[in-house]
Amino acid sequence: MSRLTELRAEADKLNARTKQLLEEHPGASWGPKQQTEWDTLMNRAGQLDVEFKALDAQAQASAPAWKNPEGGDVKVLRNSTDIRAHYSAMSNSAARPGEDPIRIDDFMRGVAGMKSNASVHAALSTGTDSTGGYMIPSVVMPGILEALVPASALLSAGAGIVPLNAGAKSFTTAAIDNIPTASWRLESGAVAVSDPTFRAVVAAPKSLAFLFKVSRELLADAPNMAQALNTAIAQAFAKELDRVALRGSGVAPQPLGILGTPGIQTVANGANGTALAGYANLLAATQAILQADAPAPLAAIMSPRSLIKLAGLTDSTGQPIEKPSMLENWKMIATSQVPNNLAVGTSSDCSEIYVGDFSKVQFMMREQMTIQVASELFAGTGEIGFICHVRADVAVMYPKAIAVVTGVR
Repeated sequence: MSRLTELRAEADKLNARTKQLLEEHPGASWGPKQQTEWDTLMNRAGQLDVEFKALDAQAQASAPAWKNPEGGDVKVLRNSTDIRAHYSAMSNSAARPGEDPIRIDDFMRGVAGMKSNASVHAALSTGTDSTGGYMIPSVVMPGILEALVPASALLSAGAGIVPLNAGAKSFTTAAIDNIPTASWRLESGAVAVSDPTFRAVVAAPKSLAFLFKVSRELLADAPNMAQALNTAIAQAFAKELDRVALRGSGVAPQPLGILGTPGIQTVANGANGTALAGYANLLAATQAILQADAPAPLAAIMSPRSLIKLAGLTDSTGQPIEKPSMLENWKMIATSQVPNNLAVGTSSDCSEIYVGDFSKVQFMMREQMTIQVASELFAGTGEIGFICHVRADVAVMYPKAIAVVTGVR
């Protein structure tokens, strides 16, 4: 028996005993003996969580690199360091000797035909696309993506960005579907066939765009315009990327999100939904994931209502209910993209909680965004309209590593 299997068996027993204690003593109305046992169980749960994460880190370290269509390695970008390293390695990621650096506000002034520097004019001359837009230079992209990470619940929870070059319309990679089952065999005996282990994930980046306007005076003169533009573009894209990554329908042109992906774990919170009264739902989601031999969860994504509800839970004496030690190191992340008006049974005020190791979720994104000027749309008000495009898709690499709790009221 592997160490991972042993840990999961122990975790199942621990979860069963904690559930039994809670059922036997509602509202934590137990004596010193039960409290001592609870504390022991919670301490052991924390130790198990640490060991689960260590084993998962080993698996991550030995995982094969992504490959682009030409066979080259493509690294998953998860933080500012990854983003900066990736774009600094690109040929046009820095100004050449004697050239001025480019910021997003410099670039947009150039797109709008306003006064800009020579580096921007050089970028505009080589960065056009078939729709009449201009590709944002690689030196500008890190500022947008660095603002995108904290603005996105999925990226904050550990999801990554896989930058795709422009050479292919789709991108295929292998994802884990099931852990193969080993079995003993007699000499010369047949080897038992296990379930499929891998499946193909095809990412076909789809177009996502928004239109915004800015006054000519502000674009020309505001000293912090670059920061404001990076934040605005990042937050606009982050909001919709989060929505489709969680709940995208998969009906063109939308990507398919986690909720509709076959193989994810589901935990129903009552036939008509139930109000959050503790952390039992998160423990149940953890158990479902571990029983599927998937990596231990690292985060939970939920609506702001659910997060505040969990933070404000109290016991029968009015004391705050502490988070179980197994969940102590989890990231608890709120996003407005998880609705609170879902119908479950007779209820219409339900929400969802997404639990898992979100490093198994990737945004497959073209290397560079594009910006197109809508030159005449707001001319009468002295403003300039810009259309910002990105092409992206969502890939859930290990569905069993994610659980969705439904019926959360």
